[in-house]
Amino acid sequence: MNILFLCSSNIYRSQMAEAFFNKYSRKSKAESAALIHPQNHMHRLVIKAMKEKGVDITKNISKKVTREMINKTKLIILMESKLRSYLSTDKKIEVWDIPEIIAKETDEHLYSEFVKARDIIEDKVKELLEKIE
Repeated sequence: MNILFLCSSNIYRSQMAEAFFNKYSRKSKAESAALIHPQNHMHRLVIKAMKEKGVDITKNISKKVTREMINKTKLIILMESKLRSYLSTDKKIEVWDIPEIIAKETDEHLYSEFVKARDIIEDKVKELLEKIE
């Protein structure tokens, strides 16, 4: 089963979900993308949080969702409910409601928020895999 994780900018929540899904999945494949505004680089604090889990996303790039991505997926996971208004499709959609963290690369005081979200995303990915594999 192909899974598509979507968030607003594809540098944090959906990237984490894609990385964990592809790390743990035995049968399925995931992609991630931005629904609103892709960025030009991965967020430093996200990279740091994922490295703590043994996942290197330093070479990942933020990308904008395409119709082709939507067409080839079986399930779309939105990282928050407000994103639903940006997506028109008859594909199955699930919403996880992972809060967006607005942070500069130097906002080290917000690192624990990224770690907390990372752990929630990892747990949700594992739960999803138990259901589909």
